[in-house]
Amino acid sequence: MPAVYPRNGDVTTIASDAVKVADLAGGRLPGPAELVRPDLVASDLDGTLLPPSLEFLPATVAGVASLRRAGVPFVMVTGRMFRSARRMADRLGLTEGPIICYQGALLADLATGVWIRHLPIPSRLAAEVVEACRELHRHVNVYVGDELYVEQDDVWARRYAEYAEVGLNVVDDLVAVVAEPPTKIVISSDPDDVTRLLPGLQERWEGELYVTRSLPHFIEVSDPRGTKSQALDHLCGLLSARRRYTVTCGDGLNDVDMIEWAGLGVVMAEASDDVRRSADLVVPRDRLGELFEAFAAAPPAPEESPVA
Repeated sequence: MPAVYPRNGDVTTIASDAVKVADLAGGRLPGPAELVRPDLVASDLDGTLLPPSLEFLPATVAGVASLRRAGVPFVMVTGRMFRSARRMADRLGLTEGPIICYQGALLADLATGVWIRHLPIPSRLAAEVVEACRELHRHVNVYVGDELYVEQDDVWARRYAEYAEVGLNVVDDLVAVVAEPPTKIVISSDPDDVTRLLPGLQERWEGELYVTRSLPHFIEVSDPRGTKSQALDHLCGLLSARRRYTVTCGDGLNDVDMIEWAGLGVVMAEASDDVRRSADLVVPRDRLGELFEAFAAAPPAPEESPVA
């Protein structure tokens, strides 16, 4: 069922059948007259704000700037490490305000680097994951103190380090490393193997760990409270932002929880069918900046609306 997004005090749905999917050949997106200005806009990074070229589109950068000028808080919500995400945020023009990293396990402040909310994996469970990956002969990354640790300096480790623009700490024993509770663990493999592995890992740690897929090659493991939606819910409380007037944008399976949680969930047209089905509005990635401009120009949400 599509999320309900209020306009001018009346409960309406902007994701009607007429506008739910924007035509890839240049169909109409909702304009300012069909929207209200959100209390908060939150967006995934890789595959949403950031295309495969790893260069932000000028229209996306301009759209984020327009939101901020209009007084709309904008938060990047990513699976990346803080140090990597902070660097990308700077390229997007974001140098202050909140950022959500590690799939939601960390809420931090861009300007000061202060960690506001951190939900690491208990050491016992982290050790179980490391041992399971050894038995499966799969590559594993462990993140402690915003540092990346691996046991093998292999193609998976180097590929991740290059992608995230971070250094590697190669150690003999990751179980010893997770004696300090890690923020996140990532299992890397080819996409078909990830598809095979994911259901079994989710079943094994159901209720104890949040196990999801981000990019095609990655299975991400974190504290069950460390999801994107729960981090946003916490942030809304800090900012006095109303959930029903929150917009989220994403493209991956790890974004579905925040897409379904938000007042309006926006999914990239390039996403898989499974992800698009969770959306209230589907737009091509290269038109995301245009949608941000429309939100910035829209009338503000009514002050008297109740908190959802």
